[in-house]
Amino acid sequence: MTVPDGLSARLRATFIGELEEQVVAMNTALLALEQQPSDSEQIRVLFRVAHTVKGAARAAAVTPVELACHALETFLARARDGSATLGAPQFAALFAGADALVDAATKLRAGQELTRGIPINTWFLGFDANVGEMTSRPRTTARPSASRSIPDAGAQASSSAAPNATPPAVLPEASQSAALPDVPLVARKKTADPLPSGEVPVRVDAGRLDALMATAGQLLGTRRDASEQADDLESLRLLAARSTAEWKHTTRRLRVALGQLVDTPEAQRSLQRTEEQLREFAVRTERLTTRTQRQLRALDTLTDDVLDQVRHLRMRPFADACAALPRVVRDVAGDTKQVRFEITGGDVEADRAVLDGLREALLHLVRNAVDHGIESPEQRIAAGKSPEGIVAVSAAMRGDRVIVTVSDDGAGIDAAAVRGRMEGRGLHAADDDAVAAALFTGNLSTRATPTSISGRGVGMDLVRAALERVRGTVALTWTEGRGTTVTMTCPPSLASMRAVLMTCGHQTIAIPTSDVERLLRISTAALQHIEGRRVVMVEDVALPLAALAHLLPPIVVQPLGTHTLIALVAVGPLRVGLIVDELLSEEEILLQPLSDGERRSPLLSGAAILGSGTIALVLDAAAAAEAALESSAQLPESTETTGRDRRFKVLVVDDSITTRALEQGILEAAGYDVRTAVDGADGWRCVQEFVPDLVVSDIEMPRMDGFALCETIRHSARFRDLPVVLVTALESPEHRARGLDVGADAYLGKSTFDQRGLLHVIEELLT
Repeated sequence: MTVPDGLSARLRATFIGELEEQVVAMNTALLALEQQPSDSEQIRVLFRVAHTVKGAARAAAVTPVELACHALETFLARARDGSATLGAPQFAALFAGADALVDAATKLRAGQELTRGIPINTWFLGFDANVGEMTSRPRTTARPSASRSIPDAGAQASSSAAPNATPPAVLPEASQSAALPDVPLVARKKTADPLPSGEVPVRVDAGRLDALMATAGQLLGTRRDASEQADDLESLRLLAARSTAEWKHTTRRLRVALGQLVDTPEAQRSLQRTEEQLREFAVRTERLTTRTQRQLRALDTLTDDVLDQVRHLRMRPFADACAALPRVVRDVAGDTKQVRFEITGGDVEADRAVLDGLREALLHLVRNAVDHGIESPEQRIAAGKSPEGIVAVSAAMRGDRVIVTVSDDGAGIDAAAVRGRMEGRGLHAADDDAVAAALFTGNLSTRATPTSISGRGVGMDLVRAALERVRGTVALTWTEGRGTTVTMTCPPSLASMRAVLMTCGHQTIAIPTSDVERLLRISTAALQHIEGRRVVMVEDVALPLAALAHLLPPIVVQPLGTHTLIALVAVGPLRVGLIVDELLSEEEILLQPLSDGERRSPLLSGAAILGSGTIALVLDAAAAAEAALESSAQLPESTETTGRDRRFKVLVVDDSITTRALEQGILEAAGYDVRTAVDGADGWRCVQEFVPDLVVSDIEMPRMDGFALCETIRHSARFRDLPVVLVTALESPEHRARGLDVGADAYLGKSTFDQRGLLHVIEELLT
């Protein structure tokens, strides 16, 4: 039967994903079987893997893999029946076969052909299933099986994960020609997600997930637009109700006046019709407002559900990033070391793009831990340690960050040797932090002779680069003779984030909230010069300054006024001040990548479409901090402006530390003297001590909410005239009415929060 080309391509694309999944199971079973060669259950697992892949390869017309798995299946059947033994040569061949299957999957995914000489044929087709020996014996040496401990996580083999593997021999051409037809195959990238028992896995193209996330971002913007329109409609409803009431009152006077002048029934009927039309307009507006608000609440719920589901589709367990590590430990340790490998926190979830960056970093770190850190059994015994070393990988969620650690109980970092290498290059390390920083810069190794695994000084540099791609940081600590720990910190997702919005020139810039340490408003005259560049003093530490507009040409640089607005950015050990023009707000944004043609600067990680339709460029904070440190550009010139004779005092009351910091930064940038309080009770205490000129308060807070705080102020003889502005997420007409009833002077919704609107309201109330 001839299979249509489209169906054949889909079958083969599906086969590639299935092959990769089955190799994970194969490696896991092999690692367990190597510990206990008599474990019949693991032999049955391997047999099922070989049988499954053979059938899938036949359906997808990938004959070389089918034949290889048939040979493997034949041998495993004999091992299962007890007529073939499993020893070091057989395990070496089986592990090399797993690598050969991965190599075949890699070539198929890249659209390459499985032709003669591809390793897939050598290890399995050259395997004599009758005697359990290789006709072309691999040169991988035997290793005591007792030196391994098998984790729960699966193991994913790769060609790079087996640095000690020997290149396979090639069978004579005559034995290949009939068995290995040319099978070209192109497959799009797929993702596989193991699901709980009873659920059917579905492969989704990664590009389609990205497109779905972009669509969800547009839905978020639509929701913001709808919220603004609902607010406009509510204003129209209030206007209609007020106009109807006023017209009704005016009509009475007109009727009396008309009756005194002349009996005009037509004029009376006209007044009546106008009054009825206004009343009908008010009723319909009321009905439309109610229906719109109900639909908006439904849209809010639906949007949140869609965003959560899309994020969930992109999230994968941390165990996925660890799949290759057990094989890495086994292969790097070889015959010379005994290593127990442990994984914890495998169920912690992160975005697939984050896991890709962590996977690369983990491969380098685990190789280093086994190769550099763990000593030989003899050395460990001499040092008073167990002959078996431990390499542990763990993951945990702390707040809105994923914390991943790689630790070992080996020899630690030879700091003296690193300093010696640095001094040989004219560098100086004042302390251990400088030693760690030098290791992450790359091209620095204490190994005299490079090996196939390490010694060229690029591993730690690649770790740092991988973490930077996922907006993460890395830190290194050690105790000489006792072990090393590498701690990596990154966000769980790159698709959505909380960001502080600000302007540079006419461009809106978004900086991830997690990278903004503080927002400062500093007198321009207080900025200092140290070693030829402008700095700002923060807690007695001089931090370098750079105008963000200078780093992002062609944005127009605005001159400085009497005060300078600074976003203090902290990424790992880097801390710099970025001068911006105006703070706008903080909100959740969905990151959309920039194409090569759109990418204006390497300092940008993407863009986001805001609810207003404005496009915000998302800053790569780590790259911007590095650029700021290297920048020698002068700061903008100052302009003379006159300030107020007296700084008004404003109290900000909110239980969210992020909101407090944002509003404080906005108000201080506008020249106000600001104090903050964590809830209504704390706010009332601050009112009495600070004696502010105005209070900006949230409503939903512990101990005392914003309504109660406003009522308390209004019942105070001393502070009853104190202006109060409520800024809250409670935006229904009932909540607005309640706010005005308790005496609030203004009621602003957080969904449409705008810096300019807040400042305008405050200025109106204070002047």
